[in-house]
Amino acid sequence: MRIEKIRLDEVKKTYGDIKALEDISLSLYQGELLCVAGLSGSGKSVLADIISGRTSKGRGRMYVDGRPAVFTSISQAQTAGIFCVRYRTSVINDISVEENLCLLQKQGCMSFPARQGIIRMRETLKALEVDCRLQAPVASLSLMERHTIEICRAFCAGMKVLILDGIARDYTQKETEYMKRLVIRLKEKGISILWIDTRPEIMLDAADRLAVLRKGRLAAVLYREEFDRQMIDRIIIGENRKVGREIIRSQAEPGGRGMLLSVREVRATELRDVSFHVCPGEVVGFIHPDDTYCREIVRLLSGELKVESGSAWLAGRQVELAGGRKNMVRYGFGYIEDYKKSLFPKLDVAENLTIAGLEYFAPGVGVREKLEQAVACDYLALLDIREEDLKRPIETLSHRCQLNVALYKWIIAKARLIVIDNLFSGTDILMRNSVREFLEFAKGRGIGVVYCSPNESELSSVCDRLYELAEGKVSCK
Repeated sequence: MRIEKIRLDEVKKTYGDIKALEDISLSLYQGELLCVAGLSGSGKSVLADIISGRTSKGRGRMYVDGRPAVFTSISQAQTAGIFCVRYRTSVINDISVEENLCLLQKQGCMSFPARQGIIRMRETLKALEVDCRLQAPVASLSLMERHTIEICRAFCAGMKVLILDGIARDYTQKETEYMKRLVIRLKEKGISILWIDTRPEIMLDAADRLAVLRKGRLAAVLYREEFDRQMIDRIIIGENRKVGREIIRSQAEPGGRGMLLSVREVRATELRDVSFHVCPGEVVGFIHPDDTYCREIVRLLSGELKVESGSAWLAGRQVELAGGRKNMVRYGFGYIEDYKKSLFPKLDVAENLTIAGLEYFAPGVGVREKLEQAVACDYLALLDIREEDLKRPIETLSHRCQLNVALYKWIIAKARLIVIDNLFSGTDILMRNSVREFLEFAKGRGIGVVYCSPNESELSSVCDRLYELAEGKVSCK
């Protein structure tokens, strides 16, 4: 008989007029990996916050180990054996791994009685097959390694329920597989795990059940034998909506089209004699095992590195790789990483769409506003918004609409080459389809794209060519 660790009965949570969760009834069992998926804003993180004590539930009941539970703080949830690991880690950078692992223990690492606890902690790490440098400063670790420290710390402190809220969104494939293996080992030791992510595909081979949230409601709970990717995608977005139009990738034919961007033998910081090129209408990706050098490529094309030697040319014009992004935009570069950071939340849609290309809009009373409106109206279908929404503050629109504005503003700004860095991070299936549609639109207009991501399968799905980075040098993959 399965042992129920947590049960939610008709739990509701509202923020003003917004219904974040509505009548959620769900159980988590001992030694179970229950995955929770859904679109952005579907209520996944609110669910994690309620169970972990970060926020109080509205109506409904919650039971922990069969007893009613009402948490008003994170510490109360931890006392009940529940710990939440979030994307932003709670580890302390200025102390060692070993000291971080002891933070949840009642006795500090430096006290004599805690020495036996340290020995047990090391034995636990060995049992979980976690190999970490205990004396290393946490600041030297990758995001995945920091999450591993948090998870092990919670396990060493006796936590019985672990919630992983969107932790893997910036992992490489290798790191994702490592985390899944760790989760499976924890499951085998009786730990109950709630893994939340917008990408159910990364979890399905390890999950016992999958719960899908849609608009704050529980849309479905599926068992392992019921897992079907297409069906899951339909449930996530709603039966009456299409997953996305069929996107037929145009085949790039670099030969005979000339070069749009040419970088020749550049030496800068970690980069050594780097040479690569991008043709018009081509998406070129960069890959590195831990993503380190990919960041350097983005910084290079953003004018943020001190270039020792080499040259760069865009559309036949030599580019001075300096002066930051503001200077590079003048050459015809566009940039998008975290789409929300590239928007002005209080400005309306039309203003956000045209702000990157101000020089193309004539000054004068009322003239620029009319031009903004005309240009924005041309993009209504692509943006998937109504004309009356153009004057709404962009922060009031859906995540997908905000992403579309952040993308297409560079088309309006007449960018010749767009640098995209880890754009799939934290996005749902509809948003990822929007990115793919944008890439095809840009390619059709002869715009080049440099695409960086820690996820090789993502790169393979959107790029025409891949460059592999190793020890600061570039080679074709």
